[in-house]
Amino acid sequence: MDNQRFKNELRSSQDDPDFDLDSYIDERSSASNSEINEQEYAEPASSTKRNLLAIFFFVVIPALFFLYTFGPPIFRSDNGTGNTTFTQGQNIAQAPLPPAAPLPPRVSNSDGVSGVYLDYLQAANEAGYTTQINPTGIRALYDSGVPLSYLEDMNQAGFLDDFNYSAIIGLYSSGVPMEYLTLMNEAGYLDNFSYSALIGLYSAGVPTSYLDQMNAANFLNDFSYSAIIGLYNGGVSMEYLTLMSESGYLDNFSYSALIGLYNSGVSIEFLDRLNAAELINDFSYSAIIGMYNSGVTTEYLLQLKEAGFIDTFSYSGIIGLYSSGVPVNFLTELDNRSLLADMSYTDVIRTYADGN
Repeated sequence: MDNQRFKNELRSSQDDPDFDLDSYIDERSSASNSEINEQEYAEPASSTKRNLLAIFFFVVIPALFFLYTFGPPIFRSDNGTGNTTFTQGQNIAQAPLPPAAPLPPRVSNSDGVSGVYLDYLQAANEAGYTTQINPTGIRALYDSGVPLSYLEDMNQAGFLDDFNYSAIIGLYSSGVPMEYLTLMNEAGYLDNFSYSALIGLYSAGVPTSYLDQMNAANFLNDFSYSAIIGLYNGGVSMEYLTLMSESGYLDNFSYSALIGLYNSGVSIEFLDRLNAAELINDFSYSAIIGMYNSGVTTEYLLQLKEAGFIDTFSYSGIIGLYSSGVPVNFLTELDNRSLLADMSYTDVIRTYADGN
């Protein structure tokens, strides 16, 4: 009906020469909007009750359940009676957790044995080495890189039964050749030294001929292999050791002392004079070397000892006093005046120089 009226108005308006179609359409559109706005708005039926029920079931009840189960302990049971009480603002100490049971051990899906080791083990077994070396030893030899050819060389030389697998590993890792072991065996020295000693002697370049000299002089059992290495590298001659032995001084000095005395040129005669004056045990080998090289006479030392001053000064002090020409009777005079106890040897030397 509205469309028919719109058509009639449009026909009557077309007879008007001043008719504006755009203005007419805008006018009709505004009138339609006004009619729509004037209509009453019918509010749908209220759903407040339904919304409240939804909030109660889906929000309040889950929240209470969460607080009761996981939240702060606002609900508790009194003494196991089953009566639930509500508390506010109460701090309840949590009991410690019981100790956790240990985890079961990890199950290994591999024994760590590679195919290469199995080949090594098989070859060792076929060669008969597993009857002389236990499985632990075979594995250690493999891990240390000892080839079976080295075991074959030891076996052919007759040494495989003389060394355990640790010794074999040490000898191989240190590069000790079979020829050296053969020489030591032929000379009868394998029973004198451990495999560590053999490694040390070989690495230090000690020839079997030096051991022969020590053995001929009956010194082989008097020194450890470390001492033998030191004496050899220190160039100590067998003649010097023989003289020291004949004079009874081997028991007075360590091998380090023997090396020092020999390289410092300390004569056996000087040691004899010290021994005759019963002074050899009053000084270290370093002191003996220092006094010998400084020209300190045993007579001066004997005078110091008889006057009771041998322990008053260090050997450096004795060398200084002797080199400065301080006589023992001057020390006695200072001691009688109760001055010596408060003076160093340099003070004594200065006082003696000032008085002369």
